[in-house]
Amino acid sequence: MTRREFFQSVLKTAAAIAVGIYVFTDKVSIKAFRQKKYPGKVKQLPNIYTQGKWRG
Repeated sequence: MTRREFFQSVLKTAAAIAVGIYVFTDKVSIKAFRQKKYPGKVKQLPNIYTQGKWRG
């Protein structure tokens, strides 16, 4: 293996590792910024069988 082939293989390996780290950290950062719970209060839905004010 010549010196040029060695450096090319090292650069290819480093590039592949860098791309893998970038993809992994991008996915992690997206998940980190998502909210873990619903923002605001969750209340029970009203009875759907009663006729509303605007229903025909």
